[in-house]
Amino acid sequence: MRTPYIKVISSDSEDEYDSTPHRVSQDLEKDIENIIQPFSDLKVNDGQASTISRTWRADLSKIDRWYATFGSNMNLSRFLCYIAGGQVEGMRKPCIGSSDKSKPKEITWKTFPHCLFFARERTATWGPGGVAFLHPESNSDEKSYLCLYRITLEQFNDVLLQENVSSFDMNSPLFDMADLQSIENRQCISAEAVKNGWYHNVLYLGKENGIPILTMTCRLSDVDNFKLGKASMCKPCKEYANTLIRGLVEGKQLSEEEATAYIQRSS
Repeated sequence: MRTPYIKVISSDSEDEYDSTPHRVSQDLEKDIENIIQPFSDLKVNDGQASTISRTWRADLSKIDRWYATFGSNMNLSRFLCYIAGGQVEGMRKPCIGSSDKSKPKEITWKTFPHCLFFARERTATWGPGGVAFLHPESNSDEKSYLCLYRITLEQFNDVLLQENVSSFDMNSPLFDMADLQSIENRQCISAEAVKNGWYHNVLYLGKENGIPILTMTCRLSDVDNFKLGKASMCKPCKEYANTLIRGLVEGKQLSEEEATAYIQRSS
């Protein structure tokens, strides 16, 4: 369930700003009041908002999804900061954590035919340096390592939130059941509520044991901006790169030497 809102549309016509006096009948004034009053009575108090939040969370907590990560979250300790809160070595600020602090039910690894690259100049979490992105379009010539965490759709929403903004009123999910049902055909869905974030593009990567695999990355238009120089491509800082390397090594995907070379090739 999404929080309802009223959209007010204003015309660009010059007539809207006409200073000529207009006579409005009492009946018309009454009609306008009758229309406006119901909207003025529309209020959602804190209790109602809390109930709405509990409802969608209860529903989505019953649904498991694979969250696939290609960046620092490949390191389990780092990812658990998004679940339980806190921070790991190299991070400059703690995460708020998720409402449901349960650990992933399963962890597995897969490779995907997508290009890994690093962009942006700095982040509040890691400081100066680029962070990882996965090209939204597949390419058979590319191979990227992703760690898959089996978590609930409720937890996925909390991770999606923390990847994009520092705070947000979560009275409704960023990625709901309707999105989940349509993403297999659409391939990617933008979480519009956090569209100014860097990772609001939810990308569908197939299924593992019948469960959809979802990741979050930039939009294709962002990739174009990187190529055109409108946004910066940038190597990761040492702390961030080391977190990715630890994830790949601890996940038994690559040796430290191989993981270092993998990150360097993508930088």
